[in-house]
Amino acid sequence: MTMSHGHYRDVLADQPVDVTLTKRERLCDGFRPFEAVTLTHASLDGETIIGPLRRELISTGSVVVVIPYDPVLDKIVVIRQFRIGAALKTANAAPLEMPAGLVDDGETPEAAAMRELTEETGLVAHAVERCFTMLPSPGLTDEYAYVFLAIVDASTLATRAGLADEHEDIRPIAAPADALIAAVDEGRVENGFLIACTHWFARKGRARATTLAIASENADKDEVAA
Repeated sequence: MTMSHGHYRDVLADQPVDVTLTKRERLCDGFRPFEAVTLTHASLDGETIIGPLRRELISTGSVVVVIPYDPVLDKIVVIRQFRIGAALKTANAAPLEMPAGLVDDGETPEAAAMRELTEETGLVAHAVERCFTMLPSPGLTDEYAYVFLAIVDASTLATRAGLADEHEDIRPIAAPADALIAAVDEGRVENGFLIACTHWFARKGRARATTLAIASENADKDEVAA
């Protein structure tokens, strides 16, 4: 790894630091829990202790984000739905997104990815593979996202999806992969997960999808043979 001036804190990777939590309290239960944490942590040079200090955060926990890709059509399935943050900050209250959602208690990220894909697009994944993880806004929330690539058949994609009991009004869209990459590059979309996922796909997606699809087909053949 590359270092600047030979200091280990300049290594281009996330690093640990000693943290001591002294208090964690729930301030509000709403659409997402709102909490406050009191803590101390070591300074980056390890010579002093900073705090105690108090930080408020939205307690979201683990989520999944899915990149649904149809290798036959060379299309990525995205969704459009209302978002309060977009409504309050921009003129576009119905942004484009990747299918995503919370990991339920006792659920694996893989199972959550397949469930959210079906709930938000109506599609069933032929195969899924974890691509990367990310912290979308660690100064505001403990949300930790598992990003998956899913192989899908988008040829029969419906125009509406979502769970009525969660007030979801979702329009799935089969976007040509290169057109979606261009939309991101030209600044026509602003959702952070979609931007991160599209940049990843532009560099690695098609090759990973080919490998995943072949592995899935071979597994299906082995199952039939057995």
